[in-house]
Amino acid sequence: MGYFEIEFQNCNDLGMVLAASSWNLGLLRLSLWKPDFNPKSHRNSFAQVWLRILELPQEYWSSRIILAIASAVGTPISLEKATLQWTYRHFARVLIEVDLANKILTQLLVEREGYAFFVSFEFDRLPMFCSNCHCIGHINSACNVENHAGEAGEKP
Repeated sequence: MGYFEIEFQNCNDLGMVLAASSWNLGLLRLSLWKPDFNPKSHRNSFAQVWLRILELPQEYWSSRIILAIASAVGTPISLEKATLQWTYRHFARVLIEVDLANKILTQLLVEREGYAFFVSFEFDRLPMFCSNCHCIGHINSACNVENHAGEAGEKP
């Protein structure tokens, strides 16, 4: 995993980039520089993914409620335009930032006074995540850290 530094000519350009709801960059993720950043020790388990909320009754189909439900899974970034316009009535779609190191919810019990129901979640293109080295881009069985750790314990 590598890192790139992007320098902006002015704060306005930086603000426009950060204000954009999403950049489709695959595994590339934009974040602000942090003091004392060390790329050798940095592990990133956060990813932006599209969350589909299924089985949502019509009376709960509002931006406020959809974003509140999505916040149980991750940090909402934006609602898909088709969701705002009710283009698809069978699911709502929200771009969220999710920590893949935590358990990913597949359903949620939504409660209000006198009534409760479950909604299910599906994710579009959830990236591979290794719980061994806490890195995005590969799974445990392909982890070099795990493979090297086993080799270190072997005697010649």
